Amino acid sequence: MKKALVSGGSGALGEAISRTLARDGLHVVVHAHAHPARAERIVETIRAEGGSAEAICFDVRDHQVCGDALEALVERIGPIQVIVNNAGIHDDVPLAGMSEAQWHNVVSVSLDGFFNVTRPLLLHMLSTRWGRIVNLS
Repeated sequence: MKKALVSGGSGALGEAISRTLARDGLHVVVHAHAHPARAERIVETIRAEGGSAEAICFDVRDHQVCGDALEALVERIGPIQVIVNNAGIHDDVPLAGMSEAQWHNVVSVSLDGFFNVTRPLLLHMLSTRWGRIVNLS
């Protein structure tokens, strides 16, 4: 069974992606950071619908924590073949009023998060000689 990780899987779009991948027969790892209970609820829904899923929680902004969590995941379930980089935040202020800290937080989740999630999984994915990486922005 192919495995997929959906970063930001606990959000509305992440849930739709996770449920679709599960319906397509993949084991789905639903990622959360701020809403782990929601990720668990999505996993329960997927399982109730006959799919295979589990939840994982970590901060995509933290390179070390992210890498450690993903290496442990791969050790436990094997390579991830589908990565959906869906984690993202926005700070609803006009650019003219945005602070540097707000800007860096958005960039850290959206761009650093892509790097921090994809890099530790990439060589494992390549070892299966099949994979897909989908980036949402």
